[in-house]
Amino acid sequence: MNSLINIPEYEVSQFNQMFKEVIEINFDYVRIRGEISELKNAASGHIYLTLKDDNSILNATIWSQKKNYLQIKPEIGMEVIVSGKISTYAKSISTYSINIDKLELAGEGALLKIVEERKKRLKENGIFDHNHKMNIPYLPNKIGVITSITGSVIHDIINRIKDRFPTNIDIWPVPVQGINAAESIVKAVEGFNYLDNSLKPDIIIIARGGGSTEDLMPFNDERLALTVYDSKIPIISAIGHETDTTIVDYVSDLRASTPTAAAEKAVPVKNELEHVIQNLFRQMNHLIENSIYNSKSNIDSSSKFLKAPNLIIKSYKEKINKNYFLLSKEIKNIFNISSIKKMNLEKLLRSPKDIIEEKKIFLQKLSNNLDRNIDYNYTDSTKEFNKFIRLLESNSLYTNLKKGYSVIRKSKKIINESKYIKDNDEINVQFYDKLVKLRIKKTN
Repeated sequence: MNSLINIPEYEVSQFNQMFKEVIEINFDYVRIRGEISELKNAASGHIYLTLKDDNSILNATIWSQKKNYLQIKPEIGMEVIVSGKISTYAKSISTYSINIDKLELAGEGALLKIVEERKKRLKENGIFDHNHKMNIPYLPNKIGVITSITGSVIHDIINRIKDRFPTNIDIWPVPVQGINAAESIVKAVEGFNYLDNSLKPDIIIIARGGGSTEDLMPFNDERLALTVYDSKIPIISAIGHETDTTIVDYVSDLRASTPTAAAEKAVPVKNELEHVIQNLFRQMNHLIENSIYNSKSNIDSSSKFLKAPNLIIKSYKEKINKNYFLLSKEIKNIFNISSIKKMNLEKLLRSPKDIIEEKKIFLQKLSNNLDRNIDYNYTDSTKEFNKFIRLLESNSLYTNLKKGYSVIRKSKKIINESKYIKDNDEINVQFYDKLVKLRIKKTN
């Protein structure tokens, strides 16, 4: 037993603190590869997950303030590479884990495997069946567009619709990549469907530009696919380039190769429609004129063969006149109905200038709201930042030294109990203004 006297003795919390320092100093920032085997979204907004390989597991945490910076949404079975700091927790049970700052896929193949498995499962449930797809209205009164408010996609869609057939456009801005993108798009689709019938669009376009498989992952989200499937409004998908195909493309009512192509599928060409109407109107007038001419010709021809007495001739003339009157009346009714239809169609063809002015007012309102939100967020963030600065300063080492406290170190280790100081030990005492070296002559 005497041979164990020189072995250092520690309290449990003291040893755990020393172990924590060793771990966090030697593994300050690391990258670890593994498969996500468990995943829990806490009410606080934090994400707790478990990484595993063939032999071991490692606990990991994504704090809520870090979650919004992730580019992909973590899922069970996904092979990832995480970057972050190793941290220990020793208040009740001694554990260690990694606090994740960055999460990336270990390879595109693993991601494609997840997409294919999800696609197979949805297909087996009949989500992609064509008999569930709705027809796209030929001439919509309003089009809802779900996409990012920045970038060229929204401008391409607006400009293409304006060039072909100007109509009302409601834009629901959403992020189109990142961890919150799928949830935002789900809320946008549901939001359009929950609007009153007078405000509800006739078509929804979901669009974004091209990107990598990782960038397009929000459009492979299973909940988003089910939301698109349940939509009562026909949906045109235009995700990425022509070669990009996502799960949303399979479940939507119509898939367009590009956002510009989606705008072309949503509305016809106004000039072509006017040309068709004019041709139909000319054909109708021509048929009416021919009908009148043939009727008169038949009347004249019939009159020549009437050899009956005057009363018979008079009777037939009255019948002919009556039929002629009814025919003229019917022709007039047809002409009036056609004129009314033409006038109604002309009312639908709104002036581009009016639409542009309306959109200018709408964009100005959006700009004003954006400015107010920016000012509010800036003021709020500044107050929060100043509060943390004051808290940091009040708890800093030098602030406490200035209050009259001092720090005693022995061999660079902070001494907080007298039992660690022995006779003839050399110690360093840190005051606010300088460091003093002392030698212990005697301890009582």
